[in-house]
Amino acid sequence: MGGVGLALLVACSSARTTGAGAIEPRFVAVHNALAAMGLMQVGPIQQGTLAEGREARVALDLPAGCVALAAVGGDGVRDLDATLVDARGVALAHDTTTEPQAVLRTCLDTPDAYTLVVKVASGAGSWVVAAWAGGGAIAGPVVAGGASIKPEPNGTCEAPIPLSPGSVSGSTTRGEHENTGSCGPSDSRELVYELDVTERQRVTLDVEARFDSVLYVRKDDCADPNGEVDCNDDAPDRTRSHLDRVLDPGKYFIFVDGYGHETGTFTLTLSQTAVLALADVCRGAPVLGAGGRQSASTAGMANDADATCGGGAGGADAAWRVELASKSRVRLVEHSDEVAPVVHLRRACADEQSEVACGDSGAGAGDAAVTGVFEAGSYTVFADARERDSAGRYGLLLETAPLAGLGVPSDGCGDATPLGAENVAGDTFAARDDVAGSCGGAGAPDVVYRLDVARRSRFIASLDGEEAPHVVVLWRRCADRGAEVACGRSVDEVVAPGSYFVGVDGASPDSMGRFTLAWALRDVTAQPSACQGAPTLIDGKIVSASTAGYADRFSTSCGATEATASGPDRVFRFELGRRATVRLVAVAPTFDVAVAVRRACADGVGRTGVSEIVCESDGDAAHRTTVKRTLEAGTYWVVVDGQSPTDQGPFTLEYRILE
Repeated sequence: MGGVGLALLVACSSARTTGAGAIEPRFVAVHNALAAMGLMQVGPIQQGTLAEGREARVALDLPAGCVALAAVGGDGVRDLDATLVDARGVALAHDTTTEPQAVLRTCLDTPDAYTLVVKVASGAGSWVVAAWAGGGAIAGPVVAGGASIKPEPNGTCEAPIPLSPGSVSGSTTRGEHENTGSCGPSDSRELVYELDVTERQRVTLDVEARFDSVLYVRKDDCADPNGEVDCNDDAPDRTRSHLDRVLDPGKYFIFVDGYGHETGTFTLTLSQTAVLALADVCRGAPVLGAGGRQSASTAGMANDADATCGGGAGGADAAWRVELASKSRVRLVEHSDEVAPVVHLRRACADEQSEVACGDSGAGAGDAAVTGVFEAGSYTVFADARERDSAGRYGLLLETAPLAGLGVPSDGCGDATPLGAENVAGDTFAARDDVAGSCGGAGAPDVVYRLDVARRSRFIASLDGEEAPHVVVLWRRCADRGAEVACGRSVDEVVAPGSYFVGVDGASPDSMGRFTLAWALRDVTAQPSACQGAPTLIDGKIVSASTAGYADRFSTSCGATEATASGPDRVFRFELGRRATVRLVAVAPTFDVAVAVRRACADGVGRTGVSEIVCESDGDAAHRTTVKRTLEAGTYWVVVDGQSPTDQGPFTLEYRILE
C-alpha cells in the first residue's frame, strides 16, 4: 500500500468487551498509541452480540486511501468472519480464518458509505469493530499496554501487506514503482503482499483488475528479481492474471503490477490446499503391471519430479512403481491427448540424480516412450508433461521382453518380407539380433525387408516416429558386409535392377522399439533422354517454360520431403569456360518451385550416383527462388522441380554469370 498510513494491532485479537458498552482497557491503550502515531480512528467503535450462524451489518463511512478494519469476538466466540462490501454490494475484502477475530486491509479509491458484514461462524457472544486510517509509515514496532504494533504494511518490499486465504482489494495507484516481473514490461506502480507458507501447498492466486494486470511471485528476497518463482500476464484476458503453483515452505512475496504504465483497482484472491511431500507420494505409488494400459489423470497433482528431457518436465506428474524380477528389455509408453507427455524412470523415487531413462517423443502423436535394457529391481516411472503446471488424462503402458528377444515377422534374412506401402510401420522391441551394418546395429534387435527393383531406380529411405534411434542398411546380399550398398540414418542411392535387402537395426544394443520407414523407389530410366534434349541457358537471358505435362524424372534434396514424391520437372544445361559465381533465379507464380544444380545430368549407380551440388526451395513473397554458387569450369545441369506432385505450371528461369 502506498500513500496512506495504516497500523494494525497484533494484540487487538485479545481485546474483549467487559460489560454493557465497556471496552477492555487494553483496546483503549492500543487506540491511544495509534492516535499518538498520527493514525486516526474512522467512526466510532461499534459493538453488539450474535448467536452462532447469525450476522450483523455495520455501516461505515470510509475515506479514500488504505484502511484497516478489525472485528474482535468476545468470550464464547470461536470463529468470527467479516466481509467489506461497497454500496453496490460488491465484496472488496474478506477474512476466511477460523479465529475469534477478523482482520481486513484494503485501499479505496473514493470516500463512500461501506458495509462491514460481521458473522459468528462458530460459537456465540459479543463483538467489537473499529477502523483506522491516515498517518505515515511506522519505522519499527511500538508497544502500548503490552501490545506490540508491527510496522505499517504499505505494499512495498520494506513493508509488504500480509496475505491470508480469501479476497482482498487494493489499488496500485498508491503503490511504488520499484519492481517488475519477467512476463511483462512495467513502468507502473505495484503493491507487494507477503505470504508465509508453513508446509508444502498448492497456492492459487487470481487477480481481477480494472487495468492490464501483471502478477508475479518471488521467494525469500523480495527485492531480488532472480528470486522470481512465477509470473503471469493476461490469463485468461488482459485484466486478469492467474498463478497456480505448488510451493515449498518459505516466505513468498506476491506482486500485483501493471503492464506498461497501467494502474488501477483490483481484487486479489488467494486459496491454499495441502499437497503431499514427494516422499509420501513415493510411498503411495501404485504398481504398474506389464501388459495392460493404465488410464489416469494428473489433474490436481503437483510437479514433484523434474526430468532431463521434455524441457525439464514442468507439468504435474504421477508416480508408478515398476518391479523387474530379472534383467529385461523394457518399453514404457505414455500417451495423452491433453498434455505433451514426458515419461521418465528413476531407481530411487525421491532422488532426481537416479534417473535412468527419459523420453518425450514416440512412434505416434501424443506418445512419449522409453525403451532399453534394465537390470532387475524396483523403479519409479513418472507420467509427466512438458508444459509447466499442465495436467490432464493419460494412458501408461509397460511391456517387457527377454534379453534375446522373442522373434517377430521379418526377423532375419530368411524371414524377410517384401516392402509394401511407402510408409512401413515396424517394431524391433521383441526382435532378435540377426544382422548389422557398417554404421551400427551390432548386438541390437533388427528386422529385414526385401526390395525388388525392376528398372534402374533411385531408392530413398528414412526413419520417422521412432521410440529409439535406428539405422537403415541396404544390401545386395542380405547381411553380407561386402555386398552392403549403403548404411545410415537415411539412404539415397541409385540401384540397378535386381533384388535387395533393407534392414532396420537398433543404433546401439539397447535401442529398440517402434519406427516408421518412409521409402520410395523412383524410376530414373527417363533421365538420359531428358538430358539429351536439355536447352542451353545463356548468360543474362530469361527463359519462359512450364513443368505442366512433364514427368517426375528427377528428385531434389530440397523439394520433396524425405521419401515423398516431387512434382514434374524440367532440365537445362549451361557451360562455364572459367571458374565463376553463377546466379539462377526461378519465378513460379502458381506453385512452390525447387531449383537444383547438378554436376552430371543423369543419376549414376552407386554411392556417387546422385550428383546434386546445391538445391534451393525457399521462395520469397514474389515466388522467386534464387540459387547462387561459385563453380569451377565445366558443364552443369539445372533441374526446375515442383516440391510436391501437385506443384506444376509455368515459370521463368534467369541465368547470370557474376563478376
